Amino acid sequence: MNKQERLHKVKRMNVQWMLLRLMFALPTGVLIYYFLQSQGSPMIMAAFLLSLTSAASILFMREARFVKALTTHDQAKKVIGIQYQLDYLFVIMMAVIFPLMMRLNILTSLIPFVLFVSGSAFILFTHHKLDQQLSWMDIEQPTRREIQRTRFTW
Repeated sequence: MNKQERLHKVKRMNVQWMLLRLMFALPTGVLIYYFLQSQGSPMIMAAFLLSLTSAASILFMREARFVKALTTHDQAKKVIGIQYQLDYLFVIMMAVIFPLMMRLNILTSLIPFVLFVSGSAFILFTHHKLDQQLSWMDIEQPTRREIQRTRFTW
């Protein structure tokens, strides 16, 4: 199967799973807004956010399995798995850790802010390098960046 056929399969998968993604993204966004605006216990709201994002990990695992099935190279499958784990880590950082840091006013000091920003930059840099490795391992395998581009095209 060539790269265009694989991308077409991924595009069809993205359309099918769009509703599932929205079922997790919209409540998470509402919870983050409520978490930042309410005066309730921050740990209880963080637990709700963490449980919702933990349930969303099922979507990340399903998508990773689907994309891994497109290649026969074992090393490429490992790289794809790492990429989806990093995606999930980034979601945890943005949906749980960042709002918690804002709510507890931890971001006002320099060290936690620098750690958070450098951690996010490190994840994005690692994604870029893993995409390069993946394109070297299996030329016909779509990279994570190409898959994300097809996510929003009809």
